[in-house]
Amino acid sequence: MTMEPLTRAEAVDQLVTETGRAPEVAEAMVRDYLAETSDRLGYSVHRWGLDSEDVAEIRRDYEWVDYERGETPAKARDRAAEYAADWGDIASVSDPSESPGYAAHADRQASRWVARAQTFEPVDDLERARHAVAAAHGPDPVYQAADADIAEADGWSS
Repeated sequence: MTMEPLTRAEAVDQLVTETGRAPEVAEAMVRDYLAETSDRLGYSVHRWGLDSEDVAEIRRDYEWVDYERGETPAKARDRAAEYAADWGDIASVSDPSESPGYAAHADRQASRWVARAQTFEPVDDLERARHAVAAAHGPDPVYQAADADIAEADGWSS
């Protein structure tokens, strides 16, 4: 399978088409992806070409950042760490024998938000996210989520 290189503008256009986001939001998603990749590799990749795999990764990794409300990736990671802790709490008190589907859902959500909190994280923030999740799985869970808290943390309504 040959992947055709895309210009930055083409990648933005593809994200606009695939996600329905405004062009300036798609541009921010591409900019953040290139900045994170540069940080990870230790040198600038802002002049590199992109391909469909990059666009898919951008869509997957950045679509949950609420750019429209002015959320930065750093704020999104903080939010994700909170959601990871909340879902970890929910998962720790969910009884798979009573509701196997919901218990599995809570586990998946906790894992999803942990991954989002870790995405493009420096080590200190990564450790903070891990500690938040570890605290949620402690021996004496006290958090009992209401349905509204669950819906809000997951972004869906009941």
